[in-house]
Amino acid sequence: MQRARFAGVVVAIATIALLGACSSPSKPAPQAPPSTGGHDDVAGRDDEDEPPPLLPSGPIGDGGNRRIRTFDVAKRELLRIYGMKPSDHAPQDPRAKLDLYCGCPFSPEPGKGLHVDLVTCGYVPARDPKRAERIEWEHAVPASWFGRTFKEWTEGDDRCVDSKGKRFKGRTCARRNAEFAREEADLHNLFPVVGEVNGLRSDLPMGLPVPGRRPDKNVFRFGKCTSVIESGVFLPPKDVRGDLARAHLYMNAAYPDRKLLDEERRALMQRWSEEDPPDAWELERNRAITAVQGNANTFIEERR
Repeated sequence: MQRARFAGVVVAIATIALLGACSSPSKPAPQAPPSTGGHDDVAGRDDEDEPPPLLPSGPIGDGGNRRIRTFDVAKRELLRIYGMKPSDHAPQDPRAKLDLYCGCPFSPEPGKGLHVDLVTCGYVPARDPKRAERIEWEHAVPASWFGRTFKEWTEGDDRCVDSKGKRFKGRTCARRNAEFAREEADLHNLFPVVGEVNGLRSDLPMGLPVPGRRPDKNVFRFGKCTSVIESGVFLPPKDVRGDLARAHLYMNAAYPDRKLLDEERRALMQRWSEEDPPDAWELERNRAITAVQGNANTFIEERR
């Protein structure tokens, strides 16, 4: 009797296994497209809910930003300058509601930052549709360009140790240096752009390749947006090249120890500045930043 029961159990187990083997396999979950690179500077998120960053320490040099001490503070001030948060300055120019690289309109989306209206501007994502839907704050002169001139970025620092006692370096460590922190937070160098373009541009140069740097074979276009990434170079639209050129010229002059522009690149930025003089919004933006940060971009004032 016991042998019969044992045999019945074996048959039942075998039957279950056979049915499992014959059933159709479940479909694998669809994979998301590869994320774009670059630093994630999401605009409009409620930074007040985040833990406060470590305060920068060390001496501060002359020139440039004198009042904005951290990048988080800079992002909050930019929201006011662009009319996304209540402030004494309400931007009058409609360009304040358009991203710089593609001319796409954006507006606040509660809990998610600034949402981009891709349909209106004819933007077509190249790789990362999710990131294309949000605005990020872009450094015209990439943070890595001046960041790599700081020891904290390249080597780390005794103050840069995580909760497990492991040393780290890079941007997070560099933010402990007051000089890097104020350069990263300089409002004259920050613009609202479509997040995907920010990520794909990363720290690529504008207009001219970097000598000795292997060009990237990837080519990225974005529908009706006329910004293009090709051969390791970022080409912004012609009607905003002056804005970006004057940001480059300003950063190079405000922080001369960083040596951000060689002669060839500086000449290109000067040409772009001449070909695309400041418009009403750039002048208004410069005045608003001056009131908050304490210094103007003189390259804008010279060209008006």
